[in-house]
Amino acid sequence: MESEILKLEAQLIAAILNSDLKVLDQLLHDELIFVNHLGMVLSKKEDLAPHISGDLKITELVASDQQLHIFGDTCAVVVAKEIRGIYLNQPFESRVKFTRVWKLFNGDWKVITASSVPC
Repeated sequence: MESEILKLEAQLIAAILNSDLKVLDQLLHDELIFVNHLGMVLSKKEDLAPHISGDLKITELVASDQQLHIFGDTCAVVVAKEIRGIYLNQPFESRVKFTRVWKLFNGDWKVITASSVPC
């Protein structure tokens, strides 16, 4: 199970870097709850909106200090990320720690909740 989650995490990073909406839609649960680094609670639709509009372009995303914690059909992933990109035509860079919870639904892993905090 651990290797499967690591593979999905890699797919998620690639999808974020490429704004691959098809893959993001597959990996994120329709009822996703995401608390971003500003404390805003976002739905899946709100989380994907900047990718859809083109307002967000992640140019670099480097993960480190990744930890997995498996609880039956649920897995919590904690990971630090160095992120660089452009949002609303303004360059940015940040270091954040993500907690993402994956849950198994009918053979498919989906992210059900995520949060990020500056680190």
